Amino acid sequence: MESKFFKVSALTAAMIGALSAAPVMAAADSAAGPEYVVAVNEFLDDSTLAGVAVVDTRSRTRTTGKPGAPVGNDDTWSRLNYSAYNLILDFTSGYHNGWLGADIGGYLSGDLYNDSLQNAKGEYLANEISTSNNLDWGAGEGNQVKITKAALKFKAGENVDGRFGFTQSNGNGVLGNVWSFVPGTYRGAELNANIGNFKATYFIADQFTAPWLLSKNDYAPALWSDTSWGIAHSLGLQGNATDALYLQFGIGQVTDIQYANGIDWGADKVTSYHDKTDTTGYKVYAKYNINENMSLAYDFYGVNDDVQYDGLGYTTGLSFNAKFGQFSWMTDLQYAKSDNDRDVNPRMIYTYGMTNGTYSLWWDALSDWNKSGEVSIYNRLSYDQGNGWNYYLGLGYGSGSKSAADGAMGDWDYESEYAVNGTVSYSVQNGALKGSTLRLHATMLERDEFAGAASADETDLRFQVIIPYTF
Repeated sequence: MESKFFKVSALTAAMIGALSAAPVMAAADSAAGPEYVVAVNEFLDDSTLAGVAVVDTRSRTRTTGKPGAPVGNDDTWSRLNYSAYNLILDFTSGYHNGWLGADIGGYLSGDLYNDSLQNAKGEYLANEISTSNNLDWGAGEGNQVKITKAALKFKAGENVDGRFGFTQSNGNGVLGNVWSFVPGTYRGAELNANIGNFKATYFIADQFTAPWLLSKNDYAPALWSDTSWGIAHSLGLQGNATDALYLQFGIGQVTDIQYANGIDWGADKVTSYHDKTDTTGYKVYAKYNINENMSLAYDFYGVNDDVQYDGLGYTTGLSFNAKFGQFSWMTDLQYAKSDNDRDVNPRMIYTYGMTNGTYSLWWDALSDWNKSGEVSIYNRLSYDQGNGWNYYLGLGYGSGSKSAADGAMGDWDYESEYAVNGTVSYSVQNGALKGSTLRLHATMLERDEFAGAASADETDLRFQVIIPYTF
């Protein structure tokens, strides 16, 4: 099910994280008295209230599986066809008495129009921008307001800090966040400690919801994603070993995972479950700055999962980045492998949208490039015009996976694949709308299927409007 969905560019995540605003002060004549005023102003000092308005318009096509079409029909049809919006608010407080604060965030969502695939109940396929009834279906229905963050935070001096409540992982270790234009939400706690040039992080959670879901109970109704688990926790260490070398290490575990096994689609129920299992995740990352314009990075993310992989499944890759004036070049080389030749998902729970990992290579090119045995390469040329206009063109190719006839397991059965993608974006440079971005992105994905396998070609066209605002 992994390839049905998408991830949003790091551009939007970075934009949300970079917003800042002026502090909001309590009124001096508050009816609660002067002590209240002092406490609230201290709490709000250095606080920010920031937001983003997003409109995402998309058409994603596929060449097989059109409802009602005869077997073997490979006519292109639009599986996702919608325009949806997010109105996002994020409040970050200062620290009361220098040690206690709070972070709160959430968003309002909905569909401006939706002509995507519908199920037998008339629910639209989840587009991951507006909230849904479950992991797969019901985009734009029901409650469209979600609180993504509601956490208390604390610090002890300059070297120790943490937070607990409904929150996100900072990505130091093996637990990451599922992103749309907003992050998913853990119920958990995080503790950070600075040790010289390094930061150590321990993160623990007992619950997670993907950005477009309101409750952990919204996974089970999609049947294939009916998965329960106990505790997810991670220990990470990251920092600069030298001025040129950055390192990150992580290890983690998820306990008592129980995946759906047998499914009666006609009766709309899961008929059996796998035995519970614990998984262990491993992360190794290193980035070396060759000079101020060139870098080389290595990333490894592996998971021991006896149910999904009969052992170890991992994804590993090299990334080279260079800048030449206004031009930038990226080359990524990646390899995926699992002990039983199942598609590899770089996270400790195999089910999509249920926690995430911290693997860094991602190409916004429809495929996950994660067939066991697949070697893939992606090249991207970018150009920054210097006046708000940015462009890139990318080409990816992957090959080497086994066929289903030879025991490979996954959503699609293909020998090789290639994708061409590109983006044109413009960011407003001045005025009240400074920072607002218009972004047009397109991808064409072609696959060479094994004999008798269904066609698995796709295209994607997206137009995004991203408007940051502050208070």
